Amino acid sequence: MIDYASKASIGLLKSIPAGTFRMGSRFHLREAPARPVYVAEFQIANAPVTVSQYAVFLESGGQDEQRYWGGSGWEWRQGRADGWGREDRSCPDGWQAQLARPFRPVVGVCAYEAEAYCTWLGALKNRALRLPSEAEWEYAARGDDGRPFPWGEEFQPGLANTAENEVLDTLDAGSLPADASPFGVLDMCGNVQQWTSSNYSPAPIESLPPGPLRVARGGSFNDTIFGARTSYRHVHAAGFFYPFLGFRLALGGR
Repeated sequence: MIDYASKASIGLLKSIPAGTFRMGSRFHLREAPARPVYVAEFQIANAPVTVSQYAVFLESGGQDEQRYWGGSGWEWRQGRADGWGREDRSCPDGWQAQLARPFRPVVGVCAYEAEAYCTWLGALKNRALRLPSEAEWEYAARGDDGRPFPWGEEFQPGLANTAENEVLDTLDAGSLPADASPFGVLDMCGNVQQWTSSNYSPAPIESLPPGPLRVARGGSFNDTIFGARTSYRHVHAAGFFYPFLGFRLALGGR
């Protein structure tokens, strides 16, 4: 019998101290107004969850066990909620191709799949793993000095895997050491956007998909400088998935 508790990996966690930081900015409707926000001490994964890490979840059969899914997530898993035309919900979109690149961030997952993975891994490791809130994510990305990019005030092409580099694909998770926050957390500006636990309520003037909406944070290989800022809020339907959208783990806090 395979010991999945030993085979599964949380990866490196970075400790983020409690603190107050300036969240948001004046540069986009979704980010305004900039305001002080207190965040309790927590831990966040050093890099997004990789294909090889997620593969253990599928190998164990965890994706088929209702106990790891929330109510809305299980409805999605059973095909009773909008999956944006996705027929096979037993594995991430494009999974077979992803398996050939085990150290890259897993993508093609909806928010419900990301949460089920967190719950499954937390049960195996006896730890309360979860998705970070967007306040936690932004604080871990920019620190307490309000910097627009993890490394500082000015965008520098080449430091992160954004559209400016014209890679137009994922790279191995955490493989660009310059894309590091003040706390040493990697891939906060580029590579993949990342699901958070935070819901989103659209403004009257916004046109967004119907149904539960979730905030994703971070830039990706598909995002330019504006969408790669530490304060930018991407919004997606919780049951949707993209080749530039993954997730990372958090622990404690709140």
